Amino acid sequence: MRAANPTAMQIMVAWRDNKWVVERNALKVAAYAYRVHAIDHARALAAEAQASGLECYLLIREQDGRWSERPCPRSRQRPGPPHAAAR
Repeated sequence: MRAANPTAMQIMVAWRDNKWVVERNALKVAAYAYRVHAIDHARALAAEAQASGLECYLLIREQDGRWSERPCPRSRQRPGPPHAAAR
């Protein structure tokens, strides 16, 4: 059975216990010492969600306790090889 509107995926990156924790739908999937690594993992999860056709949103809890919510980043499309010019 397929739903017309699949459930959105929640990805959270939060500072907890001196590390950056990445969660997908409230389940811990990874922990990192550096924020940039946690954000990279969140981007990979967002790409998986988009490939599956799921809507996605990102919650971020900074070290000072602030929360922000935003849509998941769009996957970065790498340009393929240039197409041959039509003759």
